[in-house]
Amino acid sequence: MFTRLRDWHIQKLNYIQEITGLSAYQMLWLAFIEGVLIGLFAGWWVFG
Repeated sequence: MFTRLRDWHIQKLNYIQEITGLSAYQMLWLAFIEGVLIGLFAGWWVFG
């Protein structure tokens, strides 16, 4: 089951990367920034 989920996720990331033309490094930075923003929002919502 986790293998199917992982494969699906990889396919979606490759599709998005192909459409946007971003490099793997740029995709990693976007994921990092997204995680920081979601973390800040969750912290504000929980402790806000």
